[in-house]
Amino acid sequence: MKILLTLVCILAAAGVRAEPPQEAAEAKDWKFSSSVNYDTGKYGTPDRTNSLYIPFTLKRYYSEAGLSVTVPYLRQSSSGQVTWVGGKPVHVGMGKGAAVPSSATSSESGLGDIMLRGTYALMRDEPGSFDLGLAGKLKLPTADENKGLGTGKADAGAGLEFAKEVSPGWTLLADGYYTVIGDPSGVDLNNQLSLDAGFYRTLSGNMGLTVLFETQNSIVDGNADPRSVGGTLSYSAQDGLEFSGGLTLGLSDGSPDVGLSAGFSRKF
Repeated sequence: MKILLTLVCILAAAGVRAEPPQEAAEAKDWKFSSSVNYDTGKYGTPDRTNSLYIPFTLKRYYSEAGLSVTVPYLRQSSSGQVTWVGGKPVHVGMGKGAAVPSSATSSESGLGDIMLRGTYALMRDEPGSFDLGLAGKLKLPTADENKGLGTGKADAGAGLEFAKEVSPGWTLLADGYYTVIGDPSGVDLNNQLSLDAGFYRTLSGNMGLTVLFETQNSIVDGNADPRSVGGTLSYSAQDGLEFSGGLTLGLSDGSPDVGLSAGFSRKF
């Protein structure tokens, strides 16, 4: 069973929702994307943590699947109580700043954890049907755990992505993922179940709006479960270019208070 799970994770090898499975067949073979993501919050601690996350993603499309690799740059200003786990800040209390008093805030930056991700179309949307895709991810522990930029351990997960057009211009979205979280020395982290639900709305011209509610169980006992709601506005330009901007609002102490993002992608 462990071997099967590992193979699924590597084959299917985050956080924005993956594209609907049918887009892979219509798109060009490659896609490059990047974005600037700013998050700020206290995550259940007395002090505020500000994070800047800039991922660079290259994706390869196949007729029924897609594979991608993400290499991120990360900068974080905190008192050492917050660590990045799976692309999100979590109150763990690792890193060299863990022993620093809460009033002492420092900034750390560097390479984040590299992410491998993939999807496979199990079902395509046809009249009376829906999209269903198998997705998975493998996080490589490339971030410096001593700076609080990662745990120093690999994570692996798999899940399902659902999309259904309910009327012209409206598509319902729902995803579910389960991730096995690697435990650093002296820290016991819970595995994580993530669920999100929302919709995609086609607007006038080449614009679209995606709205998602996301909830997860906390990977640290005693912490609040992360919950948030976010919206992303996208604009498709010529020559395979797309621009996007997003806003996320935290609904619990386990999530950032506010998150802002701006990005672009190019298919070729």
